[in-house]
Amino acid sequence: MSFTTEWPKQDAAIAAGIAEKKVAKALKEGGKKGVEIEGAADMSGLTCFCTRMQEAGDSVELLEVSMEGMNAIPDPSNEEERKGCSGHISKLIISSNDETKKIAMVAYVAEQLKDQLNATEWMKAVCDTDLGGGVGGAPAESSTATWATCQVSEDTANGKFYLKFKDNALSAAIGYLREKGLFLDDSDSDDDGDNPAADFEW
Repeated sequence: MSFTTEWPKQDAAIAAGIAEKKVAKALKEGGKKGVEIEGAADMSGLTCFCTRMQEAGDSVELLEVSMEGMNAIPDPSNEEERKGCSGHISKLIISSNDETKKIAMVAYVAEQLKDQLNATEWMKAVCDTDLGGGVGGAPAESSTATWATCQVSEDTANGKFYLKFKDNALSAAIGYLREKGLFLDDSDSDDDGDNPAADFEW
């Protein structure tokens, strides 16, 4: 399998005027987190993952760069620079900006889960959740079955408060997976709770 040499999300973010330094940080964070997820998957068999990212803030474009970094295929001749590697794991990632009171979300569904999981439906379920007053928002019109994005702004008039939905989004994303039988935790293990996925920081 050839390693990743094209970075369309990174190129799009730079073309949109986002500073290259910010793009590089988002890509690096995604690459590092991707390897960690790959390790957890190898130990536990998890096929889906939800987590928060730091570098993207409320930028959907930067969060897409992070996802691209997570899914990157590393150069096999450079094992020391191993990054990404989690393209076989379906993921929903979330980042936030306390100043603008907005969150960004990106969902990705791996090829082998396309029959069980739809990125747009997953994102819609997070937005529509009633958990703690709900998250709100809606998937972007460009969303597909394998890649969905969303930005949610605080809407106090309708009871959508930033501090609540910033925390609720991750729980809602995991809750949707649990309903579909795609989430691994201690209760899913046959070895007295000895499941590496349950110990990972979601």
